Amino acid sequence: MDADARARRELEMELRQTIAAGSGLEVYYQPCVDLRSNEITGCEALVRWRHPVRGMISPAEFVPIAEETGLINQLGEWVLMTACKEAVNWPDQIRLAVNVSPIQFRSGTLALKVIAALAASGLSAGRLELEITEAVLIRDDETALAAMHQLRAIGIRIALDDFGTGYSSLSYLKRFP
Repeated sequence: MDADARARRELEMELRQTIAAGSGLEVYYQPCVDLRSNEITGCEALVRWRHPVRGMISPAEFVPIAEETGLINQLGEWVLMTACKEAVNWPDQIRLAVNVSPIQFRSGTLALKVIAALAASGLSAGRLELEITEAVLIRDDETALAAMHQLRAIGIRIALDDFGTGYSSLSYLKRFP
């Protein structure tokens, strides 16, 4: 096993331990601003990993590992639960946006996990927005469509993140709720 593969495997094991322990991960919030009024309308939850030895590890380094190993489901669930519990204390007009990976979206349990996070936190469904990428729509659109309908039925907003970086068009997107 070469050095890069060993380092990646070690990082994966440390990420597993971090998620299981529930410590070392942090949620940072990036404000969403209405450009007309210059008011904050919401915040996007962004996960960060404070490694005990390496310091802050970029999501660009650990999120792909989480996606490749299936850890993204547990990581995403932790971010969703943590962010909902913190956002419930914000002013009522401030929305919470949480990124959802294509793997989470296709898991078949996303709606149940969202409902559980809302119930545990007391956050109203209307204040939660899930951000998905074009990859969710392109890869398996029937599964994505069913999941989107489930989420919309409970009042969750769906937003398309990074539109234009993939292959979808506006006419294609009209099919989705």
